[in-house]
Amino acid sequence: MKDNLLVKLAVASAVLGGLTACGGGTDKGYDSEFRSKDQITFETDAINVSLDEQSGVQMIDLLEGAVAGGKPLSEHTGRINVSQMEFVAEDNFVTPQGPSNTIPSHTISPFTQSEDTRYLVVDTEAFAEALRKCDMTDLRGGTDDDGNAAPDGNADFPSQAVYAITYSINNGVSLPAGEALPQRTLNLVMNAIDDPVTSVNIAPLELPAGGQATIVAETVPSYACNAELTYSSADVAIATVDADGLVTGTGTGMTAVTATSVDNPEASAAGEVTVTTAFSLAIANDDLDDLGVPTGTKEIPACVAAGIDVQPFALNHELTGMYGYDWTLTDEVDFAAGLQAANGFGEYLALHTPAQIGAVNSLQVSLVSGDTGATPISEVAPKTVDVTVVNNQMCDPGVSEHPSGFNIDFDLDFVGAAYKGNGTYAASTEKVSDSAASVQITAGTGLADDGVTPLVNASQQVWNKQRNWYSATYGLGAASVASTYRYSVWVKLEQVPVETVTLRHLVVAWNYEGIPPDASGFPGRYGEAGSFTAELEPTTEWQYVEFVNDRTGEKEWSIPPSWNVVTDVFTIWEVTGMPQGDSILLDDYAVVTIEN
Repeated sequence: MKDNLLVKLAVASAVLGGLTACGGGTDKGYDSEFRSKDQITFETDAINVSLDEQSGVQMIDLLEGAVAGGKPLSEHTGRINVSQMEFVAEDNFVTPQGPSNTIPSHTISPFTQSEDTRYLVVDTEAFAEALRKCDMTDLRGGTDDDGNAAPDGNADFPSQAVYAITYSINNGVSLPAGEALPQRTLNLVMNAIDDPVTSVNIAPLELPAGGQATIVAETVPSYACNAELTYSSADVAIATVDADGLVTGTGTGMTAVTATSVDNPEASAAGEVTVTTAFSLAIANDDLDDLGVPTGTKEIPACVAAGIDVQPFALNHELTGMYGYDWTLTDEVDFAAGLQAANGFGEYLALHTPAQIGAVNSLQVSLVSGDTGATPISEVAPKTVDVTVVNNQMCDPGVSEHPSGFNIDFDLDFVGAAYKGNGTYAASTEKVSDSAASVQITAGTGLADDGVTPLVNASQQVWNKQRNWYSATYGLGAASVASTYRYSVWVKLEQVPVETVTLRHLVVAWNYEGIPPDASGFPGRYGEAGSFTAELEPTTEWQYVEFVNDRTGEKEWSIPPSWNVVTDVFTIWEVTGMPQGDSILLDDYAVVTIEN
């Protein structure tokens, strides 16, 4: 729900009364000139004003159309007081507020009054980021059943902001008892101006010879009224491109496709296009850029095994059988290649990472066996990914304020407080990295809310905030709010599943603002929990899960504003679809802090 759905802003104006002097003689009292014998009337029903954003500071005459004694009220030389101003914005528009230059927690409205109260002063520059002429995006303003942001039918950045502003005018005339001051209405429309194209972004593209793919390009800003682009290829013998950006690989090699703005022909960008053989490899889980395109780079958590996923792709050929891969590392001293686990026709490499944040390495993977159709294996180009080690809070959790330290199983070695839930729990010697063990969770008779689907859960219920790292980190109230994290874990099903198995990871606050009065147990608090669900592959190989926020579809999750009280916090593992007696292994959990 948007804050201030109907924006009502009270602007206080001081009403100066007449002051009289004390004592006698010839002394005269102070004359405020706040008096009149004439009633105020209006020549029109309302004042109508239209302003463009980014047109500087504008002054609106609040006395326009007001008459007293047959003359425009603006000609009145005495004091006039305009007060009781109330702003109502249409369509859930939220008036932009600027930062205060004195008190950090305060904001500054774009609307103020002149010192004599006769004018409304509008800072139109304040609307520059709130209005867009051609952006119909609608992602917020309403809420769904879980209290998450949802569309409300109004553009998040509308082309207009429409205000009905009412206020009272007092010229000092005496009014009968109980009679209200005359009220005036100002209808104000703030208009968006055109957002011209300033530059173009384009992403590199890789495709097989004979294949087709659309190159990803966009104008900056993306919401420009004319976001149309034209395309051209530097070498049509390698790749051609049509008017819609559809690239066709015509021969192996590298070339460039240039995207040019129609709105601003001076704005263009060239994207590298690589045309491979009909059979090729790709790193399936490298990081994406702002356009959602793989970058060939990957940030990986420190001091665990990070999963690198390679997958084969074939044009006009069906993948079949087993494929073998060979991995090489530029740095084999600080890093080590661990197990290789089949993942469909591709595989995961468990890359053992050092504790040193910022350490880098370059990995190359080559195809060594498998059915490649008409493409000889020797012509299948290897694939490279550059990795950088980033923080992992499970590797470096800090020091507990409790003398006994944290009682948490950071690395999923089956240490610390006992696991609790509706299953059984044990340590397993089958593991991904050099850790002591992995955690084995075996399903019992528990069922999901539908009463049919098997469900087993596990958590370490440490109620001492100093000994619970999650409470000491996520549960600090305002100090924790907005902190952002990313999660990953290795998973292994010990039996080939018959039904789909999902792994859900939850970060649950026991107390928070707006908690339902009937909240019961952990499930009753899931409404404001961090929730991440992954559907597991039906295999008994190790799988690397990089969790995605269920609510946003992004890898990052931020502690919500409702967690503004100091509270206990718990992480919960929840597995659905795994029948009684079946088990799952969890290992090398990683929590990466994202700097905002």
